[in-house]
Amino acid sequence: MAAKIIQFPGNARTTRPGSACASEGTPLDLSIECVDADVPLVQTATVGAGDSLADLHRLITDLFRWDDAHNYFFSHGSCRYEDPVLFRSQDRVSARCRRIYSAADVPVGAVLNPEAPPLFYVYNLVGGWELRISLADDVSLTQFD
Repeated sequence: MAAKIIQFPGNARTTRPGSACASEGTPLDLSIECVDADVPLVQTATVGAGDSLADLHRLITDLFRWDDAHNYFFSHGSCRYEDPVLFRSQDRVSARCRRIYSAADVPVGAVLNPEAPPLFYVYNLVGGWELRISLADDVSLTQFD
C-alpha cells in the first residue's frame, strides 16, 4: 500500500481573494500590545502586507529595544510561524502536518485582515514576552477643504 502525500494546508503564501495580502504594497497599521503587563504597553507600527513575519519580528525587536538574541514564534489560530532558525531544525513534512511554518515564508497580510483574530508573538521562549498584534482600529482623519 502506497502512502498518499497530502499538502496540508497548502502553500502558506497563497492568499484568499479579498485578503489583505492581495496587494503586497498595501500598508497595514498595527497595534502591538504587551499581554500580561503590569502597566499597559502599546506600540503602533506600519508594515507592508507583503512583508514577512520575520520582517515584523525585526521591527518589533527595534520597537521594544530588544537585542534579538532569543528565539521567537508567532501563533494565529491553530498555525504557528517559527523563527527560521527553529524551523530549519524540524522535519518539514511533520511540521506541515502540525501547521508549523517558517516566519520568513509568510507575509503579514496573509494572517492579519479586518475579520481575522489577533496574531500572537512570543519572544524569549524561556522568559516569555507575549505580544498581541492586531490591525489598528483607529482611522486617520484628513482635513476637508
